[in-house]
Amino acid sequence: MRAALRYRAGVRAVAIVNGNARGVRGRIRKRLDRALPGGVRFTDSLVHARATIRAEIARGVDLVILGGGDGTVVMGLTLIAEACRGTGRPEPAIGVLRLGSGNAIADTLGASDEPEADLVALAAGRGTWRKVPMLDVLGVRAPFVGVGLDAQLLEDQEAVGRVVDRVPGVRRLVGGGARYALSVALRSVPRFATATRPNAVVTNLGAPAIVMKRGGATGATIPAGQPLWSGACTLVAGATIPYFGFGLKMFAFAGAQSGRFHLRCGDAGLFEILRNTPAAFRGDYFSDHVTDFLCDRVAIELDREAAIEAGGELLGRRTRIELALTEPVTLVSLAKVPF
Repeated sequence: MRAALRYRAGVRAVAIVNGNARGVRGRIRKRLDRALPGGVRFTDSLVHARATIRAEIARGVDLVILGGGDGTVVMGLTLIAEACRGTGRPEPAIGVLRLGSGNAIADTLGASDEPEADLVALAAGRGTWRKVPMLDVLGVRAPFVGVGLDAQLLEDQEAVGRVVDRVPGVRRLVGGGARYALSVALRSVPRFATATRPNAVVTNLGAPAIVMKRGGATGATIPAGQPLWSGACTLVAGATIPYFGFGLKMFAFAGAQSGRFHLRCGDAGLFEILRNTPAAFRGDYFSDHVTDFLCDRVAIELDREAAIEAGGELLGRRTRIELALTEPVTLVSLAKVPF
């Protein structure tokens, strides 16, 4: 279990908000500015975000509040780590405002649909501060990483978004939820139903992996160097938090044991996925086509290139990646019952 840190009032806080996020429109900017006068920075590009974060880290802050979706948070974590290395400053705590389309991290931290109220609470030092380990993949830190259907959904959402943005007048009318629904219906379901999935082999590279099932550990372990799972890759994903985007509570064993992440490997078909979608949202999806482990380092090898996503951020296509538990980040939870 993760130990909670005692929070304190009077923290030095700054909010870094992705000005391009779906939720950052109209009056929300003024509301955020009023919630933390002089302490909100809106950024409009990766270059702008990097410069802004470096300046704030150099100035000295206890808490950086990131506003946007999961991709914004993951890139923020990367830029904060980069700035701290460059300035010799310790990493600040991280809060999250729900302002994007994919909000797994916001879900985990209890972020509400009222970002200005959350900003006031976070800047006042409220909430539970917890050290949460991250996963390292391809040099990026994220609380969840996936190969398979999750990354395919993101690819399809980006493709549909590019089409929508090219149609005059439509961009402002079709928001993140509608784009996601269109991408699932028009691209993801047909592609998953008709295309051949890549075959994956997952190998343990670290401490003995613990085999899990509904209810907990089975008592079986798999040593380093041995294969954990192989099959047609519907999903191979690891996480240190329970949520997996769009409210899916896919990782029931995240945080179950210190020094381990939940690895979930599955070869389920389309009909099983559709039938079990309600269970996936409840955190109760277990199946003969899904195998669960607690691990600290694994390799995933595929027989052809497949998309990789880390915390909702696409990292391109690869035939091999490694997932490894890395140093924790202090996250601030506003949830009534912290994860």
